[in-house]
Amino acid sequence: MATTPPDALVGQEAPLFTLPSVQGGTVALASYRGLRNVILWFSRGFTCPFCRTYMDSVIQGYQTVLAADCEVIQIAPNLLESARTFFRQAVVPYPFICDPDKRLYAIYGLGDRGALEATKTALVSFAHAFKTGDNNAQFRGAFADVMNRNFIRRLHHHAATAFEQGLFFVDRDGVVRHRSVLGPIDSIPGGSALAELAQAHCMAEAPSR
Repeated sequence: MATTPPDALVGQEAPLFTLPSVQGGTVALASYRGLRNVILWFSRGFTCPFCRTYMDSVIQGYQTVLAADCEVIQIAPNLLESARTFFRQAVVPYPFICDPDKRLYAIYGLGDRGALEATKTALVSFAHAFKTGDNNAQFRGAFADVMNRNFIRRLHHHAATAFEQGLFFVDRDGVVRHRSVLGPIDSIPGGSALAELAQAHCMAEAPSR
């Protein structure tokens, strides 16, 4: 697999996108231009117990993110209707968008770490879910994600891929100011920490107004 330089996209305008959200409608990165800094979190989505834990941490500090004039957008490789089914009882407060074909992941330079990593990640994820008592959510997420007309394609997707996570800090001018590429289950900072990172990376580079 070809590797992407660690500074890819930094200092450049963030690739624009418009994708459907769990909350309804679409989310367009361009709509934040001139208004807010944006933190893009490319995740494994609701089927990953680690990501669910990280989501809880982001949600706990989400008001701090908003107070810092920032927004978090979580990108996941889940099917939209499956995600809406999973979150029906507890809607995420920040935009959660779906990119099941992972085209946006590729555009932002995030790749697949291969079948061996995928197998290891799957085993660790299930063990983590049972160890932390999150097995009900794990089974519910797995059922919602694969029990659909794309069963074979989705099952293959989860069995054979280990896509990287990514954090991209985009300033009000739409420029990527910082990029972090992480492993499929590596830790993501909570909401308050993300707000501090956004201020450090985006405010420092922002032109005087």
